[in-house]
Amino acid sequence: MPNETLPRDVQTLASLVRAEPLRPALRSVILRPSRGMYEEFTHFLLVETGDVTIEADDSGHRLEGPVAMILPPAPAMAVRLGAGAGGWLLGAAPPVRTEAVGAKAESGLLQTVSARLVVAQGEDGRFIPDLVHLAEQIHREMHRETRGSQMAVVACLRLLLISFWREGSFDPATLGRSSELHLLQGFRRLVELHFRSRMSVADYAALLGVTYDRLHSICRRSQQRSPLQLVHQRMMREAAIRLERSGETIQEIAHSLGFGDATEFSHFFKRKSRMAPSTFRARVRDAGGTAHIGGASFADWP
Repeated sequence: MPNETLPRDVQTLASLVRAEPLRPALRSVILRPSRGMYEEFTHFLLVETGDVTIEADDSGHRLEGPVAMILPPAPAMAVRLGAGAGGWLLGAAPPVRTEAVGAKAESGLLQTVSARLVVAQGEDGRFIPDLVHLAEQIHREMHRETRGSQMAVVACLRLLLISFWREGSFDPATLGRSSELHLLQGFRRLVELHFRSRMSVADYAALLGVTYDRLHSICRRSQQRSPLQLVHQRMMREAAIRLERSGETIQEIAHSLGFGDATEFSHFFKRKSRMAPSTFRARVRDAGGTAHIGGASFADWP
C-alpha cells in the first residue's frame, strides 16, 4: 500500500515537525519536550558534546555525549543538559511519525523502535555525526518549506529510525510480528493514515489481513474500546486541536475530516462531546485551556 502524503491545507510542516539546535550554555538547561503543542510528538535528542540526564518516574539516568535518544510522548519527562552540552532536538507529530514508519511488513520493526525510550551511542564513530547531518537537513527543509520539503523531512526521519534500529540491535524474533500487539500497532498506523477518509472498520481489517471480529476482539481486549471508537477518538482529537488552535471555519474543519458538510460534523462532534463545535471552541478559548476530548489520548495506544 503506498504511503499517503498529508494534505498541505490541513497542517503546515512547522506544526508537524520540530527541529531545534541546542547551543552549549554556561549552565545546565532543563528541557520538557512533551509540553504544549508537542505533547503527542515523538522526540529525537542528539547530544554531540557534554552530558545529559533523563529524568522520569522519580529517577534519573545520566549519559555522556556523544549520545542519541528517542523520547516517546511523556509530559512528565524532563531532559537536563549539562553545562556545555550541545546538539539537536527533533520532534515528529503522530501523522509524520506514521508516514516515516511506513505501512510495509518491515515497518513493524520501526514502529517498535519509535514507540519506546531508546538510547544509542553506536560502535561506529560516524553514528552520531550521521544523525546530526540528518537533523541539519530537516532544519534546512523546514526553513525552505518548498515543493518536496515534507517528503524530504519524512525521508530523513525514516533514516533516523533505521539508524536507531541498527544501533539498538533489535531482533525481529523478539518483536512479536504476529502478536496482538503488532496487529494493534498496525491498526494505529492505518488509522493515522486514513482516519480523514471515513474508511470502514472492515476495510481496516482487510488491509491488516485479519477478520473484522479478530480486530474487534483485539481492540476490546487491549484498549477497552471497539475499532470504530478508536477511529472516532482520533477524529475527535484532531477536531478538538483544530477548533482550539486554528482559525478555520467549522465548514473547513468538517470538509478536511471527511464530512459532507458542517451539519454532519456538528452532529458527530456533539454526540461525542455533548457540545457543539462552536461552543467547544468558545469555551476553550475563553478559558485559555487545552483541548482534551474523547477520553484517552491517541498517544495512549501501543
